[in-house]
Amino acid sequence: MIRDRKGQSALWGFLAMMMLIAIASGLVDIYRLYAARNWAYSVAQEAAMAGASRGRDWGTLVGGGGIRLNSSTAKTEAEHVITVEMAARGIRGYVMDVQVLPDVTGGSISGYPPRPVRLGSGLGDWSSSEPAVGVYLEVPVNWLMLDWIHATTKTVRVFAAAGVAQ
Repeated sequence: MIRDRKGQSALWGFLAMMMLIAIASGLVDIYRLYAARNWAYSVAQEAAMAGASRGRDWGTLVGGGGIRLNSSTAKTEAEHVITVEMAARGIRGYVMDVQVLPDVTGGSISGYPPRPVRLGSGLGDWSSSEPAVGVYLEVPVNWLMLDWIHATTKTVRVFAAAGVAQ
């Protein structure tokens, strides 16, 4: 009878250990998603600010109008920041979309960002009352627990924008 109880205790101990491992790895997965989202958002913010800062067209300001953005320069600078940051972390398979509203009065782009970000339920219209750079990123995140069962990679989507005040 004592041997039967030892066998049951060992089985229950093994099942409890497996359950604790599953819970711990699930918590690690949640933390990895949270950390990846925060990092991707900071990269998007940095890229948008770099595009808005380095893409300024000072000629329009000197010429008597308000300051505008040079679309190609702003986009190139924002994309460069993203490319450098992704290469530094060794991330492949990411998606970036940089849009520029170059006019003094800003503007609007319908259906941008192309996918809902965070808790968004649908696509919206990005608009700004000043020249601005918008950066949308999709970053793949590897799972810890779900990689064991061959689940698909989770994607984190973020959007950030930066404008130039007149």
